[in-house]
Amino acid sequence: MPHAAVPTFTLSVKGVEPRHFQVLAFDGAEAVSTPYAITVELVSRSSGIELSDLLHKAAFLGFGPNGEGIHGQIHSIRKSDSNARLTHYVAVLKPSLAYLEHSSHRRSFQQMSVPAIILEVLKEHGLFDGLGVQFDSGVTRAPVRDYCVQYDESDLHFVNRLCEEDGWFYRFEHSADGHRLIFADDEIMFPHAARLALPFKPLNGMVPDEYSINTFGVRLAARTSHVVHRDYDFQKAGYLLESSRQPSLTQAQAQRGEALHVDPKLEHYVYPGRFLEDDHGRRLSNRDLERHRTDFQLADGSSDHPVLRSGTVIQLEEHPQLKWNNPWVLVSIKHEGRQPQVLEELGADAPVAAGKIAQGYRNSFTAIPETIQFRPALRHPKPLIHSTQTAKVTGPEGEEIHCDKFGRVKVKFHWDRRELNDDTTSCWVRVASSWAGNSHGAVTLPRVGMEVLISYLEGDADRPIIIGCLPNSLNPVPYELPANKTKSVFRSRSSKASQGFNEVSFEDRDGAERVYLRAQRDMEQLIQNDSRLEVRGQRLETVKGNSVSVLEAEHHQAITGDRKVQLSAGDHLQVAGSSHTRVTGALVIDAGQDVHYKSSANFIVNAGVTLTLAAGGQHLVITPAGIFSSVPILLGGAPLPGMPAMPLAPAGVDGLEAEMLAPVVQTDPAVQQKLSGNDTIIELCQKPKNGTPMDCPLSDCPCREAMSKGAHA
Repeated sequence: MPHAAVPTFTLSVKGVEPRHFQVLAFDGAEAVSTPYAITVELVSRSSGIELSDLLHKAAFLGFGPNGEGIHGQIHSIRKSDSNARLTHYVAVLKPSLAYLEHSSHRRSFQQMSVPAIILEVLKEHGLFDGLGVQFDSGVTRAPVRDYCVQYDESDLHFVNRLCEEDGWFYRFEHSADGHRLIFADDEIMFPHAARLALPFKPLNGMVPDEYSINTFGVRLAARTSHVVHRDYDFQKAGYLLESSRQPSLTQAQAQRGEALHVDPKLEHYVYPGRFLEDDHGRRLSNRDLERHRTDFQLADGSSDHPVLRSGTVIQLEEHPQLKWNNPWVLVSIKHEGRQPQVLEELGADAPVAAGKIAQGYRNSFTAIPETIQFRPALRHPKPLIHSTQTAKVTGPEGEEIHCDKFGRVKVKFHWDRRELNDDTTSCWVRVASSWAGNSHGAVTLPRVGMEVLISYLEGDADRPIIIGCLPNSLNPVPYELPANKTKSVFRSRSSKASQGFNEVSFEDRDGAERVYLRAQRDMEQLIQNDSRLEVRGQRLETVKGNSVSVLEAEHHQAITGDRKVQLSAGDHLQVAGSSHTRVTGALVIDAGQDVHYKSSANFIVNAGVTLTLAAGGQHLVITPAGIFSSVPILLGGAPLPGMPAMPLAPAGVDGLEAEMLAPVVQTDPAVQQKLSGNDTIIELCQKPKNGTPMDCPLSDCPCREAMSKGAHA
């Protein structure tokens, strides 16, 4: 061990002569998954060093026997107590990662894994080159996130949150030239190769002859013993997404014959569980349980060894509690060092603050057994959005309507600073409807350029949902307001790039009430049973093309007033049976040319009083008094041929079919797997106890569908 009178603590600042500073004291803390902070008290004969020349400079605090120490940037520097001989400085060393605390954003990342997101954030700050950041293999295999939002949180909070959500941790490795940030997924990434064997030697007032652990204690604490994660996927609406976990011995613990501590069932239930696949759910629930139980068994101690760092694995030896003589992982450590001899060299006094050591180096630490998988606590919660926001619907260039098979659309949030207005602005966002059933309901898709109202499921920025649309200066209301404030309107717009529209509107102004229906092109009605129309005023109808009506049964029409029909062309009438016309007044037929009557049998004209025939200036009159002719009736002559009736047939009308897709029930992949194995599938459908899938209350029960295809119950 170094001689107590010889200064051993040094601070090297890049670009500053080493002789300028002497380390008087330092203290600080570091922990796994936490940026460290070390406060260094310095004295110098140079009073003219500018603070701006020190801020942000890389520095290395050496306090180990072989030059070991902690590297960082000077995030804070203070100068005080200048006198004729010495100037006092206080510098705070932090890692480059700590700069991220001072930068915050609202932005989104799409189709990226968490390591890729973190690297992008770090590269934006230009803080790390390719050697400054390392991801272990478990981290690099992280799944891709469909959509991940950083919302009103610092970049450091965001990075910490992502690591905590996935159960990763990070630590730092130091050298005189820099420090490395290491992200890890498994406790084997702690530096086992540099494991330190340290004996337990309580302080006895004597100067120790070797580095040792001076105090060491272990505590057990009640912790969550069971976790249950549940989620919901609308694309598998009938499938239960749930995963649960409870403690079990690790292989290493079992080999050592350790017993499993059985706690009361203290369950932690999570919804939404942030998973859409069973494998991912099992992974998250397992890590959640590991997180809850990371500090179930926690050791605390103190030491004089200056090379201990958070993440170091130590081998405790010579402790009277023999079962504690095992490997332990340091999860946090506090450093304290003081060398007042530098003041003696400079001819000054060295006052000692209360509670501080007088001279040398000490540390205190917490540790967990090496057999316990470390998972960071959730100290950086995801910001929740408890209000609504508006956004603009986006799509590919030239598209007016852009959606997927579920009617989801893409949006651009007003807080998104990326200059994007295409289909890459966001994830697919679900659109709320007034009604949504199995192939029935209401569908009104927001179109590109519309402003929509966004809410968030469970307040989660990663799960936006559209709950409405709003007019704005670019998309005004269909009718000017407030002039038309009594009008309720539903107007669509023909696509693409058209001014045409369909509309249903309701005018509610007293005395001018009206229902208006407009079809830009065609209008079709399909009525499966009866249709009834009652008009209590006038009915006016204008058809500018043909009007075709097909009645497949009887036609009854009653008119209490006159019927006035004007035909500008021909009139064609075919009667398959008899035709009866009764006129209680006069029947007048006026033909501009010929009138032809033809009967295949008899032609009977019956007049109650007089029958008159007049032609060519002659006449024949039949009355009750006799038959009178204007001239004698002659024999001979020939009848004119009659024109046969040739009425045109009316046009036909094609029948209408309901534009409705048959309900589609897709067999869930999990059910398909059961089918391929000839297994039972009852567990999947949550049927009533002692029932069958046919009793399932779900309208889209996948098990019922599977049974119809031959599955076993």
